[in-house]
Amino acid sequence: MRFKLLVAAMVAASLPPVLLLSAAACNHRVIIPGSGGSASTGTGSTGSLLPTSSTGGDAGKDAFDEYMDPPCKNHPPPVLDFKCDPYAQGAACQPGDPKGCCMPDEGCYIFVSYPPDPCSAETYGAQCLPAGPGAQGAPCQGPADCVAGASCVITGSGNQCVMLCPLMGASNCPDGTVCEPIDVSGYGGCL
Repeated sequence: MRFKLLVAAMVAASLPPVLLLSAAACNHRVIIPGSGGSASTGTGSTGSLLPTSSTGGDAGKDAFDEYMDPPCKNHPPPVLDFKCDPYAQGAACQPGDPKGCCMPDEGCYIFVSYPPDPCSAETYGAQCLPAGPGAQGAPCQGPADCVAGASCVITGSGNQCVMLCPLMGASNCPDGTVCEPIDVSGYGGCL
Protein backbone atom coordinates (compact mmCIF):
# COMPACT_ATOMS: atom_id res chain seq x y z
CA MET A 1 0.00 0.00 0.00
CA ARG A 2 2.85 2.38 0.83
CA PHE A 3 4.27 1.82 -2.64
CA LYS A 4 1.01 2.85 -4.33
CA LEU A 5 0.77 6.04 -2.22
CA LEU A 6 4.40 6.89 -3.00
CA VAL A 7 3.84 6.45 -6.77
CA ALA A 8 0.62 8.51 -6.63
CA ALA A 9 2.43 11.32 -4.75
CA MET A 10 5.29 11.34 -7.30
CA VAL A 11 2.82 11.51 -10.22
CA ALA A 12 0.84 14.29 -8.53
CA ALA A 13 4.00 16.31 -7.88
CA SER A 14 4.95 16.14 -11.57
CA LEU A 15 1.56 17.44 -12.88
CA PRO A 16 0.98 21.18 -13.48
CA PRO A 17 -1.20 22.95 -10.88
CA VAL A 18 -4.02 23.56 -13.41
CA LEU A 19 -4.47 19.84 -14.02
CA LEU A 20 -4.50 19.17 -10.28
CA LEU A 21 -7.25 21.74 -9.78
CA SER A 22 -9.18 20.30 -12.73
CA ALA A 23 -8.91 16.80 -11.35
CA ALA A 24 -10.04 18.00 -7.93
CA ALA A 25 -12.96 19.90 -9.40
CA CYS A 26 -15.05 17.00 -10.65
CA ASN A 27 -18.07 18.17 -8.69
CA HIS A 28 -19.91 19.86 -11.60
CA ARG A 29 -17.77 22.96 -11.63
CA VAL A 30 -15.67 24.39 -14.41
CA ILE A 31 -12.38 26.07 -13.65
CA ILE A 32 -11.64 29.11 -15.78
CA PRO A 33 -7.91 29.87 -15.70
CA GLY A 34 -6.95 33.53 -15.42
CA SER A 35 -4.58 35.49 -17.60
CA GLY A 36 -1.54 34.54 -15.52
CA GLY A 37 -1.80 30.87 -16.46
CA SER A 38 -2.94 29.77 -13.00
CA ALA A 39 -6.38 28.78 -11.87
CA SER A 40 -8.31 29.91 -8.87
CA THR A 41 -11.04 28.37 -6.78
CA GLY A 42 -12.56 31.74 -5.97
CA THR A 43 -13.56 34.75 -7.96
CA GLY A 44 -11.26 37.55 -8.98
CA SER A 45 -8.90 38.60 -11.71
CA THR A 46 -7.16 35.23 -11.97
CA GLY A 47 -10.22 33.09 -12.63
CA SER A 48 -13.47 31.79 -11.21
CA LEU A 49 -15.47 28.68 -10.50
CA LEU A 50 -18.78 28.46 -12.33
CA PRO A 51 -21.50 25.92 -11.63
CA THR A 52 -22.49 23.82 -14.62
CA SER A 53 -25.58 21.85 -15.45
CA SER A 54 -25.44 18.08 -15.38
CA THR A 55 -27.50 18.03 -18.60
CA GLY A 56 -25.23 20.36 -20.55
CA GLY A 57 -27.62 23.31 -20.41
CA ASP A 58 -28.31 25.94 -23.00
CA ALA A 59 -25.38 27.87 -24.41
CA GLY A 60 -27.60 30.92 -24.85
CA LYS A 61 -28.86 32.73 -27.90
CA ASP A 62 -28.13 31.11 -31.27
CA ALA A 63 -24.99 32.66 -32.77
CA PHE A 64 -26.43 32.34 -36.26
CA ASP A 65 -29.71 34.19 -35.82
CA GLU A 66 -30.59 35.68 -39.17
CA TYR A 67 -30.10 39.42 -39.41
CA MET A 68 -32.84 41.34 -41.15
CA ASP A 69 -32.21 44.80 -42.55
CA PRO A 70 -34.67 47.35 -41.29
CA PRO A 71 -37.27 48.11 -43.97
CA CYS A 72 -36.84 51.26 -46.02
CA LYS A 73 -39.39 53.96 -45.39
CA ASN A 74 -40.97 55.26 -48.59
CA HIS A 75 -38.75 53.24 -50.91
CA PRO A 76 -38.86 55.07 -54.25
CA PRO A 77 -39.95 53.26 -57.42
CA PRO A 78 -37.22 52.29 -59.89
CA VAL A 79 -35.97 54.86 -62.37
CA LEU A 80 -36.65 53.87 -66.00
CA ASP A 81 -34.02 54.82 -68.58
CA PHE A 82 -34.91 53.02 -71.85
CA LYS A 83 -33.16 54.63 -74.79
CA CYS A 84 -34.26 51.84 -77.14
CA ASP A 85 -36.70 48.90 -77.27
CA PRO A 86 -35.00 45.60 -76.27
CA TYR A 87 -37.69 43.57 -78.09
CA ALA A 88 -37.37 45.57 -81.33
CA GLN A 89 -33.93 44.66 -82.66
CA GLY A 90 -32.59 45.42 -86.13
CA ALA A 91 -35.29 45.43 -88.82
CA ALA A 92 -38.02 44.95 -86.18
CA CYS A 93 -37.35 48.49 -84.95
CA GLN A 94 -39.33 50.94 -87.02
CA PRO A 95 -38.50 54.63 -87.32
CA GLY A 96 -40.67 56.57 -84.92
CA ASP A 97 -40.47 53.88 -82.20
CA PRO A 98 -41.07 55.87 -78.97
CA LYS A 99 -38.09 54.24 -77.30
CA GLY A 100 -35.78 54.78 -80.27
CA CYS A 101 -33.88 52.47 -82.61
CA CYS A 102 -30.25 51.37 -82.65
CA MET A 103 -27.91 51.49 -85.65
CA PRO A 104 -27.78 48.35 -87.88
CA ASP A 105 -24.55 47.02 -86.28
CA GLU A 106 -25.80 47.65 -82.74
CA GLY A 107 -28.13 45.89 -80.33
CA CYS A 108 -30.44 47.24 -77.65
CA TYR A 109 -29.16 45.80 -74.37
CA ILE A 110 -31.00 45.95 -71.04
CA PHE A 111 -29.22 46.87 -67.81
CA VAL A 112 -29.88 47.43 -64.13
CA SER A 113 -27.91 49.89 -62.04
CA TYR A 114 -28.06 49.29 -58.28
CA PRO A 115 -27.60 52.31 -55.99
CA PRO A 116 -24.95 52.36 -53.25
CA ASP A 117 -27.66 53.12 -50.67
CA PRO A 118 -30.08 50.16 -50.24
CA CYS A 119 -33.02 52.51 -49.70
CA SER A 120 -32.48 54.40 -52.97
CA ALA A 121 -34.07 53.55 -56.30
CA GLU A 122 -32.39 51.24 -58.79
CA THR A 123 -32.31 52.17 -62.45
CA TYR A 124 -33.73 49.83 -65.12
CA GLY A 125 -32.95 50.67 -68.70
CA ALA A 126 -31.71 49.79 -72.17
CA GLN A 127 -29.04 51.30 -74.38
CA CYS A 128 -27.56 50.80 -77.83
CA LEU A 129 -24.18 49.03 -77.87
CA PRO A 130 -22.17 47.30 -80.62
CA ALA A 131 -23.65 43.82 -81.18
CA GLY A 132 -21.50 40.88 -80.08
CA PRO A 133 -21.07 37.35 -81.46
CA GLY A 134 -22.45 35.23 -78.57
CA ALA A 135 -25.72 33.37 -79.23
CA GLN A 136 -27.94 31.58 -76.67
CA GLY A 137 -25.79 29.77 -74.09
CA ALA A 138 -22.45 31.31 -75.13
CA PRO A 139 -20.15 32.37 -72.28
CA CYS A 140 -19.98 36.13 -71.74
CA GLN A 141 -18.48 38.85 -69.58
CA GLY A 142 -20.91 41.61 -70.53
CA PRO A 143 -23.49 42.69 -73.12
CA ALA A 144 -20.83 43.32 -75.80
CA ASP A 145 -20.26 39.53 -75.91
CA CYS A 146 -23.87 38.72 -76.87
CA VAL A 147 -25.89 39.09 -80.07
CA ALA A 148 -28.60 41.75 -80.36
CA GLY A 149 -31.71 40.59 -78.50
CA ALA A 150 -29.72 38.71 -75.84
CA SER A 151 -28.38 39.67 -72.44
CA CYS A 152 -25.42 38.42 -70.40
CA VAL A 153 -26.79 36.93 -67.17
CA ILE A 154 -25.31 35.02 -64.26
CA THR A 155 -26.54 31.41 -64.30
CA GLY A 156 -25.72 28.24 -62.39
CA SER A 157 -23.38 27.39 -65.27
CA GLY A 158 -21.53 30.72 -65.21
CA ASN A 159 -22.23 33.90 -67.17
CA GLN A 160 -24.17 33.11 -70.34
CA CYS A 161 -25.85 34.96 -73.19
CA VAL A 162 -29.60 34.38 -72.99
CA MET A 163 -32.18 35.55 -75.48
CA LEU A 164 -34.73 38.02 -74.10
CA CYS A 165 -38.34 36.86 -73.96
CA PRO A 166 -41.63 38.42 -72.86
CA LEU A 167 -42.90 37.13 -69.52
CA MET A 168 -46.48 37.12 -70.83
CA GLY A 169 -47.61 35.34 -73.99
CA ALA A 170 -45.50 33.27 -76.38
CA SER A 171 -41.90 33.06 -75.21
CA ASN A 172 -40.26 32.01 -78.52
CA CYS A 173 -37.39 30.51 -76.48
CA PRO A 174 -35.15 27.83 -78.03
CA ASP A 175 -36.10 24.20 -77.32
CA GLY A 176 -35.02 23.06 -73.87
CA THR A 177 -35.27 26.54 -72.31
CA VAL A 178 -38.07 28.44 -70.60
CA CYS A 179 -38.69 32.14 -70.15
CA GLU A 180 -37.68 33.13 -66.59
CA PRO A 181 -37.65 36.59 -64.97
CA ILE A 182 -34.23 38.27 -64.86
CA ASP A 183 -32.94 41.26 -62.89
CA VAL A 184 -34.55 43.94 -65.06
CA SER A 185 -38.15 44.10 -63.89
CA GLY A 186 -40.66 43.02 -66.54
CA TYR A 187 -38.12 41.22 -68.77
CA GLY A 188 -37.38 37.54 -69.11
CA GLY A 189 -34.52 35.46 -70.41
CA CYS A 190 -34.51 32.00 -72.02
CA LEU A 191 -32.91 29.81 -69.37
